[in-house]
Amino acid sequence: MTSQEHAQVEQVEPCDGIKENRENPPPAYFNILFYGLIAWAVVFLGYFLLSGWSSQSEFEEKMNTHQETISRGFQVEPLKE
Repeated sequence: MTSQEHAQVEQVEPCDGIKENRENPPPAYFNILFYGLIAWAVVFLGYFLLSGWSSQSEFEEKMNTHQETISRGFQVEPLKE
């Protein structure tokens, strides 16, 4: 057996014995869901990467609130009943 014949045999016969089942294709709703999620991901990434949206202002606001709490010495406000 030549090396080319050996390479062709290896490509046809997988080493672990698992064979692909193409007799029963996946249900249509699975394909719609799969490709729909891919499209949604592209739109989502495009919107948030290209729109200039950033959570930096929200982070700064929360950090300022936190710093004010620390500067007050962790004074706990009484609960309103």
